[in-house]
Amino acid sequence: MSELLALSKLVPGAVCGTFRLREATHSATWDGYPYLRVVLEDFSGQIHAYAWTDELIGQLDRPDYSLVRICGQVRRFRGKLRIDVASVQPLSQLAERSAAALIPRGICPVPELLPTLLTAVEQIRLPPLRGFVEAVLADTGISFPFVSAPASLQHHHRFPGGLLRHSLECFFLVAKHQEFSRESCELGMVAALFHDIGKILTMTHEMRRTTLGAAVDHDKLTLEVLAPHLRELDREWPEGGRELRYLLTWKMCEKIPKYDMADLVACCDRISTGLNRRSPHAHGRNHPQLGIADHPALRML
Repeated sequence: MSELLALSKLVPGAVCGTFRLREATHSATWDGYPYLRVVLEDFSGQIHAYAWTDELIGQLDRPDYSLVRICGQVRRFRGKLRIDVASVQPLSQLAERSAAALIPRGICPVPELLPTLLTAVEQIRLPPLRGFVEAVLADTGISFPFVSAPASLQHHHRFPGGLLRHSLECFFLVAKHQEFSRESCELGMVAALFHDIGKILTMTHEMRRTTLGAAVDHDKLTLEVLAPHLRELDREWPEGGRELRYLLTWKMCEKIPKYDMADLVACCDRISTGLNRRSPHAHGRNHPQLGIADHPALRML
């Protein structure tokens, strides 16, 4: 049986796949037979799944957003697909699927950007750097606020999910410049993706500044957010870890960067910011619902 790569591709029949679960709800049939219903979710959608035996109920009754590998049978009931669970494997870490694919669609206020994030991750091919990106996105304390926070409260991309949109725009603007070495280009792409990651500690998806954000600038929090994953990158690729740190922090202590790639990342940041501020829809209520193709940096997809 092949591994399901997206819930949006689900069809009736046998299925196996890795998902996040939430809303475990105990219930009973009309004749008193107990069962457990959960919502399974990935980047593409969600589906209700049902456990019908005591053993499966115990295995599936887990905290919200736990990772599980499910095998079962997909059926159609009252016009909607459902999964009858046949086996459950709780997971402590990801195996077959990219971490970006396991960010729940319901977490992101601009869910159409999640497939774009997955595409971005797949463009990182250097194994240590790809491992770093996967580890950051597998860390739900980082990835969940990263896809839901605004990029700013008053300046640019000022809507829930704006941080993800701005970060992806910067990523693909950097990716267009193939005149650099592959190592330098991928380091720049990753720096562009995470250059504002400190904002997850300074703003919330409710468009409020945190108490920490009122006292500390987000740039000073970037390395703090990424610290455990940078240490692992140092073990795998020390030179890459040092250069990535520089790309993320040089503006705090220098006016002119040492590397052209650092300058390019900063330029792409300004381009994304400027285009958004000049857009007539930049701060409207409907802006998060605009298709990703409306931005030139994302038209390459």
